[in-house]
Amino acid sequence: MEDTSPTIDIIPEISVEMTPIQIPLDNSQKKAQIKLLQGYRDKSYVNALLCNKSYETYSFIKTLVNIPLILSSTILAILNSSTFDPQTMKVPNVIINSITGLTLAMINNFKLSEKETNFKAMGIKMNKLCHHIEDILANERDTLDSEQIRTFIKEYDSLLEQIDYSFPNHIQKKIAAEMRKKKRVLPNSLNCVGDYDNMDNIKHLEGMISNKV
Repeated sequence: MEDTSPTIDIIPEISVEMTPIQIPLDNSQKKAQIKLLQGYRDKSYVNALLCNKSYETYSFIKTLVNIPLILSSTILAILNSSTFDPQTMKVPNVIINSITGLTLAMINNFKLSEKETNFKAMGIKMNKLCHHIEDILANERDTLDSEQIRTFIKEYDSLLEQIDYSFPNHIQKKIAAEMRKKKRVLPNSLNCVGDYDNMDNIKHLEGMISNKV
């Protein structure tokens, strides 16, 4: 007998790969993102300048403070190796050892070595971040997305947290004045630095306010 049962055709399973749909950004939103990233580029650049100038300042101070230490150690070595009467050497030894101890205490108390090391390292890191942002703005501006910007902001905030010491006041004032003239976006540490009785600073502040309105 012939098999008269109905046959069922098996339809092969079709796998459909879902590709994410990228919604193009509004032109005004894209401009706002680029402007925001340019602001963080400026902030990184200004912070790198602050760190480098602070490093140079503390390095110079440390060198000056070390001069008496070098001189006192040398004089003490010469006196101890000479044939002077030990009784007459007591007072010079006390004076020289006191100078040496005072110099070492100043270096430790003002943390000159720590400040020098910290500012040098953070200046290099801020400079690298600035160069990275410049590279993105120059070569990947069209493909820039929100996640990249958030990453840069987080990296910038993380670097700020690693700056353990405050910048010297005279360096802050000098760089703030220079950067205002160049229309750079200032980091928060410089936003309230400077004398706004100066007409150039007043005009700069008025220009910033008018641009935001």
